[in-house]
Amino acid sequence: MRIVNSLRNIASSFIQLILTTLLGFVVRSVFIKTLGIDYQGLNQVFSSILFMLAIAELGIGTAIIFNMYPFIAAKDHEGIKSLMRFYQKCYRAVALLVTTIGLIIMPFLQFFSNTNLDKISENVYLLYLLYLSSTVATYLFSYKRSILFADQKNYILNIVDMITNILMNLVYLGVLLVFHSFMLYLIATLVFTISENLFINALVNKRYPYLTERNIQPMDSGIIKKFRKQIYGMLYHNIGNFVVFGTDNLIISKFLGLGIAGTYGNYLLITNSVSSVLNAIIASLTASVGDLLTEKNPEKSFATYKNISFMNFWLYSFASIAIFIVMQPFMSLWMPKFMLSELVVLFIVLNFYVQGMRKPIQLFQNASGIFYENRHVPVIEMIVNFVLSIIFVQFFGLEGILFGTLISTMILYAYSFPKYIYKPVFEQKNSNYVWEQVRYLLLFAFTLMISAFLTYFATRQLNTWAAFFVSLVLSLILPNLILFVIFRKTEEFKYFTSLIKTFIRR
Repeated sequence: MRIVNSLRNIASSFIQLILTTLLGFVVRSVFIKTLGIDYQGLNQVFSSILFMLAIAELGIGTAIIFNMYPFIAAKDHEGIKSLMRFYQKCYRAVALLVTTIGLIIMPFLQFFSNTNLDKISENVYLLYLLYLSSTVATYLFSYKRSILFADQKNYILNIVDMITNILMNLVYLGVLLVFHSFMLYLIATLVFTISENLFINALVNKRYPYLTERNIQPMDSGIIKKFRKQIYGMLYHNIGNFVVFGTDNLIISKFLGLGIAGTYGNYLLITNSVSSVLNAIIASLTASVGDLLTEKNPEKSFATYKNISFMNFWLYSFASIAIFIVMQPFMSLWMPKFMLSELVVLFIVLNFYVQGMRKPIQLFQNASGIFYENRHVPVIEMIVNFVLSIIFVQFFGLEGILFGTLISTMILYAYSFPKYIYKPVFEQKNSNYVWEQVRYLLLFAFTLMISAFLTYFATRQLNTWAAFFVSLVLSLILPNLILFVIFRKTEEFKYFTSLIKTFIRR
């Protein structure tokens, strides 16, 4: 049943994200054409600020889902009810905290950009309040999503999200084309955010009617104690994640301007869209892994990890190489006036690969509730990233910021993942993990160089459109062909081949 649920989740995630990604590109094109690149830069800044405020969430959602696995496995409705009520109270407090901090930050919006905000024709502070309201609404209304995720039913969420996103993007297009208004764009976001979450609440109540019962027992003190410890650890992780992955846009805006932030955002739209698809595939396995870890069988868990790690490497290697090959030809067609250098693209791709290769081990970290033990590591990563990015931007510009992020993310590979997750969860030697990652990295570099080299010679004398289509075809064929030749006889490849055949037959 774990495999069936995982495949459902993966399939629904893939379909949802492909459709919304295609619409997202259309909306982004219309957004920049109607409002301009500075508005896109402002959108990136708002997004980064709200990502910073997400620190206030403290990882409550992740910790609640982890604690929910045993109750769902045991069909303990009373325990689930207690957790959900506790979750609701926590998120109300988070919504209040985010609102307070968000309002405190509002007078200092100009600090986050070296571009004069007077270039924005609409009231920047009102725009920010609408952006903030959408975030707060998410915390107030979305807590019931957690039970669907923990119960391996997030394919239901994917279907609802897909329908909502399609409708919302269509409304975006109408607002931008007819009114040319960023304010109405944000109002539409707020309306759809509230409507979708209210619908999911009603859906969850119908599927799990016991959640509407009023006789709810207080949370067990032992769970609360463990929960507090996990939340304390998650606070460090959230702060680290923000500084490493959320400050790049703020540093770019502050030192290089809203225009560069907006241009960089166009490139991120591509990588984030691909990452969303791949993240959804890996995240779809979280509940299944959480269920597996309740069996406390390290050997079985390690075998599952090896298969997931192999799948993750293939997906992220292929995606990274395809992005590197196709990015510039695509941008020359889509946004020829807003292009970055090849070196920037290389750093974007390397960061994409490194962050992607963290997913399998983080999957087991989240599913096993290891948040407190390695809490100091994200702080080190955060300090290294922030200091290096500030220093390097002075000498190398955008390339320097991305290089600082790349260096800082390697800390988890070298120290945290082997010591705190790989060895405790799988009872394997740390050296095995290091060799696994080095081997994958060398294979990725080899595949990238061969694919890029062959594509360059195949497209160097072609016009823009022909170069794009040839690059696209080669990006789909070359990396997968090379990886197939390398892995075709491995146990992991045979496992997924048999799994796909079984799925097709069913």
